Amino acid sequence: MKKYLVKRFLVGMMVLLLITFLSFLIINFSPGDPATLYVSSDATDAQLEQTRENLGLNEPLLVRYGYWLKNFIQGDLGISFATRQPVANMILERASPTFLLMGTSLVVAYLIAIPLGVYSAVNQKSWIDYFITGTSFLGVSIPNFFLGLMFIYVFAVQLEWFPTGGMQELGSDGGFMERIHHLILPVLVIGTTISANMIRYVRSSMIEVFGENYLRTAKAKGLKPQKIIFRHGVRNALIPIITIIGTDIPKLIGGAIVTEQIFQWPGLGALTISSIQARDYNVLMAITLLSAVAVLFANILTDVFYAAADPRIRLSEN
Repeated sequence: MKKYLVKRFLVGMMVLLLITFLSFLIINFSPGDPATLYVSSDATDAQLEQTRENLGLNEPLLVRYGYWLKNFIQGDLGISFATRQPVANMILERASPTFLLMGTSLVVAYLIAIPLGVYSAVNQKSWIDYFITGTSFLGVSIPNFFLGLMFIYVFAVQLEWFPTGGMQELGSDGGFMERIHHLILPVLVIGTTISANMIRYVRSSMIEVFGENYLRTAKAKGLKPQKIIFRHGVRNALIPIITIIGTDIPKLIGGAIVTEQIFQWPGLGALTISSIQARDYNVLMAITLLSAVAVLFANILTDVFYAAADPRIRLSEN
């Protein structure tokens, strides 16, 4: 198991290095010049060039990437071109709301999706199965931005049950219950897409497992249905379910950008949009790095769960 983890970690570090290099190229090739943020609109070409030199933007691209990589290894993510603040502080300030939103959405989605997927598979071809499956297809088909706007109009504007956005009321300290109140709508939007997708895969995986010979044998032995479903069925259906959980992380990071903009959630998604508009290279690199680390960590964790769920993987690695 130790050898398996070390191998996955080394591969992840190589992928991370490649991601940072490609991201640096793409971000720096994008239109716009961060130096214009530091000078007035009537600045001369000489003043603009001097500003670029002071910021290190006149160096060759590979040299600049080398400087960035060296500083990153030393724990320095640079200074924001737009706000002149340390990028690390900005990321830490915005990461907490995003992780709160993402983590809550994942937990809520899986607590709903996995039981419903199992229940739908157990009651295959019943009206309950058709209803759950049809609802999940509808949830996958509706875009996040449309669902978010619809929820705001119905539950915030018309019914006035929830706030339209933000993490807390203006002038408030933002207590626990107030934070929960503001979380409900964005969590419902993100969780709907995740749970709708997960329900279909859990149902499909469970139906496939129910057709295996070892489950027929368990039924012939007279085991209780609950024991057959949860000890034999769910356990052997874990591999495809783990795969979907691992792929949900990248989708969640991308979806958070749209959802945070709609609900004015002060997280990394809103910071990404403002950094793109300001051509803030250092902040964009830090956000890309954090997203890549989250995705790679999710993939490594998925591999670990693979090995834990399927002893054949551990044996093959050994």
